[in-house]
Amino acid sequence: MSEIKAIIVDDEQHCIDALKAMLQKKCPEVTVLAGVNSVSDARQIIDELQPDLVFLDVEMPHQNGFELLKQYDKVVFDVIFTTAYEQYALKAIKFNALDYLLKPFSVQDLQEALRKYHERRLNKQDAGITPIEAFLQNMKTMQQTNKKIALPTINGLVFMPVQNIVRCESTGNYTKIFFTDRKQLLVSKPLKEFEELLTDVDFFRIHNSHLINLQQMESYIQGEGGFALMSDGTQVEVSRRRKADFLKKAMQF
Repeated sequence: MSEIKAIIVDDEQHCIDALKAMLQKKCPEVTVLAGVNSVSDARQIIDELQPDLVFLDVEMPHQNGFELLKQYDKVVFDVIFTTAYEQYALKAIKFNALDYLLKPFSVQDLQEALRKYHERRLNKQDAGITPIEAFLQNMKTMQQTNKKIALPTINGLVFMPVQNIVRCESTGNYTKIFFTDRKQLLVSKPLKEFEELLTDVDFFRIHNSHLINLQQMESYIQGEGGFALMSDGTQVEVSRRRKADFLKKAMQF
């Protein structure tokens, strides 16, 4: 197994020391080149040492870990996020299948994250957008008015404005996306992951199999659960147990 050059970015020195000790004892293929406590120091040391992997703390004073990544036009290193907080940003991390360690993490957690890193490294393609860059795009989706989502496909990524998505339908471990131009796209992610990413941008899961864009809903048809009539002419069933929450949310539009 080839050597992995890594740096650790964390505002708490004891966290740097603990992770470094864990890596030295249990993951000898990882060589820690440096540990730094701020985004500004991290940028300087990354540019200087060119690591393969960065263990990046999410929550730090002044600038968080995502601010570091935004400084790069192209992120050429891999990242394993470390965080003590289950918060909205983890939706985008999970959606793009990026590795993260929730503090306090165990040796087993660390080894599993590194296993995934090795697997991704073996399958890495030189061309195209990286998972980190796709992640940053989807972070923007959750924060900006002009929203685009990066959808992973067999051939790479499709970038689509969120407002162009009418609905998402579960097909097992895959999700079928329906667009305003009547085109469809099958994505190799379960509906639950789209729900986690898009709930904050006016999507609602009205049924176990259906997630709809409330901005693309034209009317609601009464019934036991009822039906949402969408802009593409489809009627999507609303489950009885989700009906009350759905109507409450729909009334906000």
